[in-house]
Amino acid sequence: MKETLDSLPNYQKLKTLFKVFNAIALCGWVTIIGLPFWDDGSKFVAFVVVSLLALIYAYLLYSSFKVKPVRGSDRPSFFNLRGVVALFQNPVAILAAWVHILAFDLMAAVYIQQEGTLLEISHWLLIPCYLLTLMFGPLGLLLFFIISWIVM
Repeated sequence: MKETLDSLPNYQKLKTLFKVFNAIALCGWVTIIGLPFWDDGSKFVAFVVVSLLALIYAYLLYSSFKVKPVRGSDRPSFFNLRGVVALFQNPVAILAAWVHILAFDLMAAVYIQQEGTLLEISHWLLIPCYLLTLMFGPLGLLLFFIISWIVM
């Protein structure tokens, strides 16, 4: 598979963009986990980091629909599984999906931080929720819901 990816004309550029987008998201995670008492931290993450990722996502999604489908595959679409599989044969669409995940996981972390503060849950107890959200998205949110239910 590596030879196939390396042979794509824009692969090196996409690989670099992948690293840049991860670094942008990392700024949000460092803010959420490392600066929990910064009053405007969640605003910075939501309105700067996530908004930037959303703009990047919009551009990548638009760009992915301009790429011709792989010969013999279905037309890219969000409305059936075959269309989604066709969409994800395009590396630009895969990068767009990754940016989508980065943005939504960060928004879940902002939600956890804000609700955790309202419920007076210790930041140290929220850190596992953040880390699980960073790695496995909804599972971190589920852990937060369990902790919240216990605290309430």
